[in-house]
Amino acid sequence: MTIKLSTMLITCGLALGIASAPSLAQVAPPPTKPAQEQPVYTPPAKPTPKPAAKPTAPQPKTGISGGKRGTGGIPQLPTNVPYPKLAQPGPDGRILRLRQLPDIAALRSNHTIGPMSVEKIMPIVFARRYRIEIMVIDNLDLYWELTGGLIETFDMSNITEMGRTAEMLKPLVPETTLTQQLLNQGVLTRIQGGMNQHIVREYKKAITDEIQVIDGEKGLEEVMRFVLDDSVHEARIAYQGLLAEGISKIAGLVEKAGATSEAAQAVAAIEKPLSDNPEQQFIDIAEFDEAFRTLPLDEAMNILQTMREQRKFPEISPTVATINVLHDRKTIMKGDGFGANIKLPNGKTVSTEEIQENQRAKKAAQEKSND
Repeated sequence: MTIKLSTMLITCGLALGIASAPSLAQVAPPPTKPAQEQPVYTPPAKPTPKPAAKPTAPQPKTGISGGKRGTGGIPQLPTNVPYPKLAQPGPDGRILRLRQLPDIAALRSNHTIGPMSVEKIMPIVFARRYRIEIMVIDNLDLYWELTGGLIETFDMSNITEMGRTAEMLKPLVPETTLTQQLLNQGVLTRIQGGMNQHIVREYKKAITDEIQVIDGEKGLEEVMRFVLDDSVHEARIAYQGLLAEGISKIAGLVEKAGATSEAAQAVAAIEKPLSDNPEQQFIDIAEFDEAFRTLPLDEAMNILQTMREQRKFPEISPTVATINVLHDRKTIMKGDGFGANIKLPNGKTVSTEEIQENQRAKKAAQEKSND
């Protein structure tokens, strides 16, 4: 999948964490004195117990979105409704890696999300990119090392190196995915967010399954390498967005930032308009990135920060575009926009609310027949 500068979107990957369990100490009580002799005690006869009433089966409680609390409050997702899959084969037959954020790509496939939802989603997207840009600039040395070949080449069997890499990742990985953030802030309902998470997990599982089949004995190692690389995917797109924004004005940025090194002068000479051709854009950005990494760290950080400060709105990246959640089988719904009409393969058009209601009725009928 290719994207233009105007459609470069943030992306999110998997975070790594280390948990430890505290150990419990057992303390033996002090010895007690021997008990004095006591008279023999004869217990009274036990009364005949009454037959216990047959307990009634507890009724499941439903959450705010219809999910049963017994299953963690997760609502039943309309996964049987046709939607475009994110995992698509490329020319070589292998699954294409998304250049944009899978969580954002999933919004377009997600048949429970309509265009009006975008009005509430976009402020979160802009604010999230702003924070990730800060993370990248403040930890530019870590980003350069991780994406300069470390993840692709390090020894997965080396526990020390694995731990070091995990520590390097932490400053560059957001605490939650974009979908989880939208759920936490009430922008998406549990069905909307759950469906989005399902679509993203489905895409990543297809990739990891493919890796294990194709790479054979090294499959598990390559899966871990994919997970680590996916962790910095969102940081990578934010970084590439900064370069795409700066390539056409880098000479002025070098001067404004006070960068005087020979590498800075060489970078300034690369200035050129970013191509309108999507593939050429990525070629231009890759060449610019190679030269940009030769800068002294402090000069590179100052140039990127200077560029952000010169924006009309420093907190809004011009490489983040409004999300398009429509596709050729998704149409605008009337109402609050938290849904869509879906054209089924048989030509019939139904709303996601209708689909969900039919699913609830079917499940209720099945539960009643099982009683």
